[in-house]
Amino acid sequence: MDRNALFAHVSFTRDLSPPIIAALSSHAYEQTVERGSIITLEGEPASAMYLLYSGRIKVVRHSIEGREHILHLVEANDHFNTVPMFREPRCPATSEALVSSQLLAIPREHIRQVAQQYPELALAILGEFANRLHSLVGLIENLALHTVNGRLARLLLQQASLAEHNPQLAPLTQAEMAAHIGSVREMVGRALKAFDAQGLIRLDRGMIDIIDPQGLAAQAEL
Repeated sequence: MDRNALFAHVSFTRDLSPPIIAALSSHAYEQTVERGSIITLEGEPASAMYLLYSGRIKVVRHSIEGREHILHLVEANDHFNTVPMFREPRCPATSEALVSSQLLAIPREHIRQVAQQYPELALAILGEFANRLHSLVGLIENLALHTVNGRLARLLLQQASLAEHNPQLAPLTQAEMAAHIGSVREMVGRALKAFDAQGLIRLDRGMIDIIDPQGLAAQAEL
């Protein structure tokens, strides 16, 4: 793992000075997790925050009935489990590896010590919290104001944009799409068939090709 490259790309560490990066790295440890591995469990003690060097992680919450909702898909050079570093030390969500992934874990007590020593780090993390809050407000708006078809169309366009920058990105399953947009797999399947019939996408053995991005954007109300 190239730690310097990772710190240079993560949003809240890329502009930090070398002494802060060195301090963060001094107690960090590397982990490799396989597909299906649980990294954090909702409600359990939070011992570290994580930077993702390679792979893909889903961050989810579960309802009482066991229904899953994806809060965030973590890609390379992103981070997760950051909030409990500075509040109640319990994981706010469950995180699971979607593929084999390499992580850099920074222990909770260590990152708090470095933030006290270097206010620049605290301000950078505060800015990141503001960005995440903005994203969550957008998620709430999407769930409250858009139909399942609209939410799915938006997700398909977002995933297509990500795939342009990362051709090796694994496509989401219908179950993962449903968890991401707050629906169920059966409704996602019906919506995909409707998009296919309208000529917006082409379904081919589980793969989805976007044929009419403008039409899909209209469905997404973008």
